[in-house]
Amino acid sequence: MASNLKLIMILALLLPVLACSSGGSKKGGIILLPKAGKVHEHISCSANTLLTYALYLPSACNNRFDKSTVQKRFPVILAFDPHGDGSLPVKRFSSLAEKYGFILVGSNDSRNMQSPEESVAIVQAMFEEIENRLPIDTSDIVVMGFSGGSRVATATAIYRPVVRGVIGCGAGFPSGVQPLNYKFDYFGIVGLGDFNLSEMVALDKTLARMDFRHFILEFDGIHGWPGKPEIEKAWTWHLFNSMKDGRLKKSDSLIRVFSETMSADYDSLVKQGRLLYARQNLALAISCLDGLIDLSPLRSKLTSLETSGEYKGAIKEFDDVLGREQKEQQMLSDALYSKDLKWWKARLEKYRGNKNHRLSPDDTLMNHRLLAFLGLFCYSNANALLKQNNIEQTKLVIGVYTMVEPENPEPYYMMAVLSARVNDTVQTVSYLKRAFDNGFRDNARTQAQPEFGIIRNNTTYFNLIKRMQ
Repeated sequence: MASNLKLIMILALLLPVLACSSGGSKKGGIILLPKAGKVHEHISCSANTLLTYALYLPSACNNRFDKSTVQKRFPVILAFDPHGDGSLPVKRFSSLAEKYGFILVGSNDSRNMQSPEESVAIVQAMFEEIENRLPIDTSDIVVMGFSGGSRVATATAIYRPVVRGVIGCGAGFPSGVQPLNYKFDYFGIVGLGDFNLSEMVALDKTLARMDFRHFILEFDGIHGWPGKPEIEKAWTWHLFNSMKDGRLKKSDSLIRVFSETMSADYDSLVKQGRLLYARQNLALAISCLDGLIDLSPLRSKLTSLETSGEYKGAIKEFDDVLGREQKEQQMLSDALYSKDLKWWKARLEKYRGNKNHRLSPDDTLMNHRLLAFLGLFCYSNANALLKQNNIEQTKLVIGVYTMVEPENPEPYYMMAVLSARVNDTVQTVSYLKRAFDNGFRDNARTQAQPEFGIIRNNTTYFNLIKRMQ
């Protein structure tokens, strides 16, 4: 929490100090942009060649950008991935950028576990880039992120009034921070299998009390970047808000098609018995179209659904599951340092349903969220203990971590670091190879790891480094 608060204060106080250059060159005041209609995975910043970003320019974008002339400008989405993979969201959503005509940018450097100073410098550099080197409409800037990247996006919007909206996926606002006087539009997206579901449900209620223009969309998914359908709904919501605010001309045809589609989807969901999704569908339609058309028919449908016994039963069951989940999370947090591996094995078998094939769909989703929560909780604690050089407790936590996520390379990489600190070269190489076998490929991180100095001349280490390239 302290780190997040520090990040917020820096964002509030820092003046623009960094500058980036886009991948194109500059001739006589004209910026030559990268080819439109194509994903560019790594564009280096001229001020700091270690900073890069991914970029997609819609085909309608002219590759010669002259700021001194009247030229078509485009909305922009700036995306933050928790692992610094800006090309992931840019590749995934480039077809939407093409369809709706917005520029899509993804930072390759913003990632989890960075210091506040590092994070702020990256955000600052990216804003210098999009505002000065790309043909964007500065009145239509949206920031987007997943997980830790979602918190970075929201923190950015809190202290940058130029940001029009946020698309927050899989996580809400930074810890310990409430929105200030400036209110941006907020569209949250969370999977029903996401361990941050409870957080996003609570955020929905908080933002409603604060009269924040927002919507929280739930979908069939886990803790990961959502799919194109969810992001398209977020962008459609943003477009309708632009019409309400007078920044975009009202489109009666778009409104009509959207309304008819949402009504048909609602009827289909009711027939399937998916009443919570049916209610969400109506609520989204109302949120999008409020102030643009007469919503009496949709509001009547919504009232009828919410007062039905079937819906009341479904929402009660949903709330009960979330309540049990929060208690279970607290119990797991308390157990991390107090229970032995035998206890953890039995608990994990329960969550995985190995001995119980009669779990309800809601309980199955809850158990999936608990496993994901526990994996992140173990990672955060192990990382903190490594920094403190607490050898024994780090071993304990990583032992649980490997049981929770046996295919994740990270706990084995951590054990390699831990083994190197006690000068055990055999175990260091063994755990590093195990991490590699589980998919670890971060060559730069491995070569920069100071503890691995004791195995630099090891043949296995050399071969692993070579295979990571």
